[in-house]
Amino acid sequence: MPSTSIKRTRRLLRRNVRHTGSANSRAPILLTLVMTLSACAPRNLGIVPVQTILDGRIEVLPEFVDTGSPVSSPRVRTLLGAPLSADDAVEIALLNNARLQSELEGLNLAHAVLQDAGLLPNLEFEADFASVQGTSTSEFGFLLSTNLSQLFLRSLRRDVASSELAATRIETAGTVLAFAETTRRAFYAYQAAEQLLELAQTVVAASEASHAVAERLFEAGNLTTLELANERSFFEEARSEAFLAEAEVVASREVLHTLMGLSRSETDWMTVPRLADPDEDRPSLETIEGMAIDRSLDLAALDSRYAAAANRASLSRAEGLLPSLRAGVHTDHEGGSREFGPVISVEIPLFNRGQGAIAAARTQMRQLEQRYRAREVEIQAAARAIGGRVAIAAERAEHYRDVRLPLQEQIVEQTQLQYNAMQSGVFELIAARREQVRTAEGYVMALRDYWMARTTLDQLVAGRLVPTGESFGGRWIQPE
Repeated sequence: MPSTSIKRTRRLLRRNVRHTGSANSRAPILLTLVMTLSACAPRNLGIVPVQTILDGRIEVLPEFVDTGSPVSSPRVRTLLGAPLSADDAVEIALLNNARLQSELEGLNLAHAVLQDAGLLPNLEFEADFASVQGTSTSEFGFLLSTNLSQLFLRSLRRDVASSELAATRIETAGTVLAFAETTRRAFYAYQAAEQLLELAQTVVAASEASHAVAERLFEAGNLTTLELANERSFFEEARSEAFLAEAEVVASREVLHTLMGLSRSETDWMTVPRLADPDEDRPSLETIEGMAIDRSLDLAALDSRYAAAANRASLSRAEGLLPSLRAGVHTDHEGGSREFGPVISVEIPLFNRGQGAIAAARTQMRQLEQRYRAREVEIQAAARAIGGRVAIAAERAEHYRDVRLPLQEQIVEQTQLQYNAMQSGVFELIAARREQVRTAEGYVMALRDYWMARTTLDQLVAGRLVPTGESFGGRWIQPE
């Protein structure tokens, strides 16, 4: 009769053949099982911790929405039914943008990895039946075993997955902040474009009136051909600038429309008509720098990535010492006798003890240390630069509002008085009014620059620094 070791070898060979031959036939069954389990998993496994991270950093918290047509939700319809503020546009975008929803789904992927890392290893059952040719003797046996290495290393694997999940949550929170900033900046760009178009149309009207007067004076012989051509040139230039302003309104509206995730049928929304004046509540540079460092999601994510790399190094070291260990029980029934006993299989780590994996994990830890230091320097520099930019932008807008606009209004009033007294001509009055509109355009652009800078500052203080060239949703985020 074959010895026990020979019979085990035979069973092992048969098992390998069975595994190889039936892999393709089992694949659809396994795929169906995985899809079924995935469908049963709740979709909001990771959103609550992200909402906790974002609480106090952003006005509206993100959430998972059902697939289909989220624009039909009562909340979105209510917001679209009135002129939108910047906060309204951000709220619609967070609820409605499919690309952001896809980013949020990444939380469930990371959570699934953690779940998988915490599962106990499966038991493997193997049965064997054979009859000896020419005799009435039959053999029957089975083997029940499990992977003890996975059981022993389960805690270390969970530590790695837990650190990775924590980093993913923080990075997702940062993505939400970046997306909110992109939407807010797009809102201010569209709002400014609308105001600039209105002013450009005012310039066109003034230039058209000036050109009409010039034509009448030319027909009366009181204006030269050169003077008439100059007035016509001013009018045509104003029309060209109005065309450009109208194109900017169309382009900026589509950008905001896309960020809010609206469909083609939802095009009748409008925004509040005017950019607000600079707010008075502006933090000091010292406060900005301290808050940017203390609340930085970038640094917190690097911390979690470092912890994951350290846990991965520990896991690799343990796997090198205990690469593969299986244990179980087997029984054989041969004729009237039965054999029963334990089975153990150990891979001896003579050559491969995970040296490469350990070295890679330690290298990643050193990389993360350097990235942490570099990001600290970048955040501090950005806090000073953006804080200074906001202060200068506010002063510039206030200078327009308090000095230049009143001064230009005074010039128009005095020119009107002189025109009424027949001490100046109609062209001087029209030119003064045209310059008044140009000054108003400068004020709108100053307000736009302020709110763009303020949005970047608010995001930095909330914990997210967007480097130049970073993209979201296919659009490049370029700081002003």
